[in-house]
Amino acid sequence: MQQRLRRSLTRAKFINTALLGRKRPVMEKVIHVADLDSDQTIQPLIKELETVTTEARHEVLQSVLDIYNDDENGDEPILMKDFHKMYLDVAFEISLPSQMTVLDASQPWMLYWVANSLKVMAKDWLTDDVKRKIVDKLFAISPLGGPFGGGLGQLSHLASTYAAINALSLCDNIDGCWDRIDRKKIYEWLLSLKEPNGGFKTCLEVGEVDTRGVYCALAIASLLNMLTDELSEGVLSYLKSCQNYEGGFGSCPHIDEAHGGYTFCATASLAILRSINQIDVERLLEWCSARQLQEERGFCGRSNKLVDGCYSFWVGGSAAILESLGYGQCFSKQALRDYILYCCQEKEQPGLRDKPRAHSDFYHTNYCLLGLAMTENSYTCASNDPPYKMKCDSNDQISSSGLTHVNPVYGLPMKNVKNFIDHFDSALPS
Repeated sequence: MQQRLRRSLTRAKFINTALLGRKRPVMEKVIHVADLDSDQTIQPLIKELETVTTEARHEVLQSVLDIYNDDENGDEPILMKDFHKMYLDVAFEISLPSQMTVLDASQPWMLYWVANSLKVMAKDWLTDDVKRKIVDKLFAISPLGGPFGGGLGQLSHLASTYAAINALSLCDNIDGCWDRIDRKKIYEWLLSLKEPNGGFKTCLEVGEVDTRGVYCALAIASLLNMLTDELSEGVLSYLKSCQNYEGGFGSCPHIDEAHGGYTFCATASLAILRSINQIDVERLLEWCSARQLQEERGFCGRSNKLVDGCYSFWVGGSAAILESLGYGQCFSKQALRDYILYCCQEKEQPGLRDKPRAHSDFYHTNYCLLGLAMTENSYTCASNDPPYKMKCDSNDQISSSGLTHVNPVYGLPMKNVKNFIDHFDSALPS
């Protein structure tokens, strides 16, 4: 032991004196620009630090700046509603192409994305015929009224049940469809997913546990008016442990970097629990603000990542929730509106996209529209009120696209949220 200690001390002394501590002659070299050849250039230090991500950002930034330079001297940008409606209507009229079979487990999500996009653009664009198709599809997936899987014969899942409940809320109780939802069975299923640490599994046996599961469970329970103390026990503690040093939220306690999607799930969950004041709100505001990129004007989802239109809702929605509770506005709504209208839509392709050169899709169409709606409005909510009583007022400082007022906690039109919750005003059957 002593020999090993002496060898370690000798090695440390050698490193300190022979390597780190040795004297080196100071060399000075003065370079005059006039003496350089015209072909020579001075490489900036940042050149040595470039990565795939920084190179991709340079390309995206150049595309964005080209759009701004070309378009900003023209007319005020507008949302091409009728053009995007054509794209959304196709989803209910034809069979989707074979390459979309990867979304087989996301059928309730696609119904929600498309139906919600139509309703956000105009409250009467979701026709009764389409509502009936949505209802038939969802109750074919779960004939007994829930919980819901992603498709026929698939396991019940928190995410697909959340999407199914959202989609049904958009159907305005057509043909009494809301009464076909089995609240008691869904409640018992939610309890079976509950973990001792306050989180929720997304699926029995094989599901992961993270902030997405917490949000989906709380959103389902609050929309169906069955959020009990038994269901919410320990959830606040779980969520508080997911806020990290950055100020945003990761997926799980103490381990993940902050992410826009997880941050929204945690923030909306805290709003449902009426416990936003139990976290470090100032750090959360700073994190949300830092996600808006100055040049692009849109949001990214994590530090040093690319701008993406969907974070108009995931980060913008978190900011809107904080705004409603009196914490102020932490980002530029006008800048975000510019990004969505200039960069997330194009005249040659209907639907909205995440960034220039990308293709439009139902997912980004929905969340870009939700983000746009929140830039054009202001939110207030009494601290003791549940989030479905949140109020929305038009922002006189920003031009209006005439969108339906949306509730940022649920990602749904405000009227649909209130009507749905009011419908389930009775207690659960014992």
